[in-house]
Amino acid sequence: MQLLVILATLLTGVQAPADVHVHQVTMEDGRANVLTWESPPDTAVSGFRILRQPVRAKRWDTLGTAARWHSRYVDDQLSNGARYRYRVVSLAGSQVAASEPTDYVPEARRVNINFNVLLVVAIAVLLGTVGARLFKRFKVPQVVAYILIGVGLGSSALGIIDQATMEGLTPLSLMALGLIGFKIGGELKLSVFRRHGKKVIIILLAEGIGAFAVVVVLVGLVTGNWALALVLGAIASATAPAATVNVIWEYRALGVLTTMILAVVALDDGLALMLFGFASSIAKVIAGGGGFSLLNAVGRPLLDILGTFALGVGIAIAFRYVYRHVREKELLMAFALGGVLLLVGGAQALRLDLILAAMVFGAVFTNLAGKGGEEVFDSVQRFAPPIYVLFFVLVGAHLRLGALNWMIALVAVLYVVGRTAGKVSGVWVAARATKAATAVRKYLGFGLLAQAGVAIGLAILSSHTFADYPEIATTVVAVVTTTTFLLEILGPPAVKFAITKAGETGVNITPEDLLETYKVKDVMNTQQPVLDLHAPLDRILDIVAQSEAVYFPVVDSAGVFRGVITLEGLKATINMPHMGPLILAQDIMEECRYTVTPESSLAEAQRIMVDRKHDYLPVVDGDRGKRFVGFLILRQCQRVLEEEIARRRRKAEAIT
Repeated sequence: MQLLVILATLLTGVQAPADVHVHQVTMEDGRANVLTWESPPDTAVSGFRILRQPVRAKRWDTLGTAARWHSRYVDDQLSNGARYRYRVVSLAGSQVAASEPTDYVPEARRVNINFNVLLVVAIAVLLGTVGARLFKRFKVPQVVAYILIGVGLGSSALGIIDQATMEGLTPLSLMALGLIGFKIGGELKLSVFRRHGKKVIIILLAEGIGAFAVVVVLVGLVTGNWALALVLGAIASATAPAATVNVIWEYRALGVLTTMILAVVALDDGLALMLFGFASSIAKVIAGGGGFSLLNAVGRPLLDILGTFALGVGIAIAFRYVYRHVREKELLMAFALGGVLLLVGGAQALRLDLILAAMVFGAVFTNLAGKGGEEVFDSVQRFAPPIYVLFFVLVGAHLRLGALNWMIALVAVLYVVGRTAGKVSGVWVAARATKAATAVRKYLGFGLLAQAGVAIGLAILSSHTFADYPEIATTVVAVVTTTTFLLEILGPPAVKFAITKAGETGVNITPEDLLETYKVKDVMNTQQPVLDLHAPLDRILDIVAQSEAVYFPVVDSAGVFRGVITLEGLKATINMPHMGPLILAQDIMEECRYTVTPESSLAEAQRIMVDRKHDYLPVVDGDRGKRFVGFLILRQCQRVLEEEIARRRRKAEAIT
């Protein structure tokens, strides 16, 4: 072995690093294993690689890397009941020297209960849903609640969702990303690109390249490590579509700003992949890893993007054919989910960006299917909410909030400041140049702050690409993980701020959504003709003849509601004219057991009418002995809601 090391040294000219001595491995509360080691005295060491071997396994897995000034590593990716041993490898260029394996560490026991996967899913969905309801009272986007609950259940806190569970639930996370991408694509109709296409492309390039440039300059000037700056700058251009779009759906936003946000986040993945390929290739040259490769910088990312588009288009065309021949809603949902899963599986097998592929699938299908395709997206949306809740809880569980050293903290601050400044200023300049709407210029940048899947994926890719340069690999992973947690918490409120300031919340709503915001007094008819309890038949017929109403409430002398006379109920009476003087309103009225007050929820009132098969409900003042104050007719309620929805959408479409 020593002979080989000497030979390698003579051939490469790089001095092999000295062996590492692992000082100790300790367990902290069953939640993490902490490794400490003695750094070799020679200056040739550029960093360290940490390896882990599960008990009864032959393989050694790479956990991560550490910079040369580190002598401590925290492994908090533990599975309940598992035992591990470790090795630390010192690196010097292509030369390595490994420590002896440690003894096996005692079993990881984060909790006393053995949480199986189904139990974890139940806890995640239920706690996520309850947390979202609580956060909604404080007007905080529900996605923030999901992520924070995930952090609490993950390795940073309780450890209920451990690494093995997260790996087991990966297919559900990928499915959620596919559904989110499919829904985003469904918003990208050709009419949108005809109207905003040029502006979208210019703003996309400006915000992505703006974030890239500002982060590169800040990190490069402060740290002097321009290779690190280039990699972080490329990752900074990516935006998380999932959290951003979830807020838009939650607040039922619609308008020019919402349209631009959806279009930009839909295309942002492609731009981030291109920038990363270019930047990482140059960073390798700076770090001393070889010459510049045009294929790696441009060709491979471009080929991946073309493959992604081909996959999305192909599945969309096939699904359009299925859609034309399947009309049953149950089968339609099954085929839609099958199409999304086929796309997700294909993207994984071909190592393509599944979010971008799903967006292409949704965009192509919605434009091929036309207005009729909306029922497909509606059926998917009805199925998806529990999947979304679980996905964002798992996002939180994946985030590792380990201790930061001052260098990582400084770079993280520079990254967040530079990324935010680059995106906001890039949007402002591009929107001003293209004469975009004022709302776009002022607020679009705030809708692009969230960071998650793509950024973390690129960080992991960079840790492999720069495995021989731990100072870059370790810093990139630590900075992106830390800032992802921060931006996933701050990003959704920023999106809410943007769409609220633009006046686009509560526009893209359904009658069911609007019902929850109305009370009975907002739509009740106060001009309804009223009959006296003792009115004779001829008086009743006079009032009926002069009115277009079909229902007539009956009240007593004190104005208290007593019943209802309908045109249907009058038919038999009209055929007995000789009995007219003897018939009073109280003789032919129908009793109504159900009434509501002006302050009652309109949703509850409509539920009563539908469940009891009533077309109307009397409105009474409960504080004044059920005194009649108005009349609620189901058909009129529905018309008022439809008119309000149409008014809001006309207002949104009028803003350009």
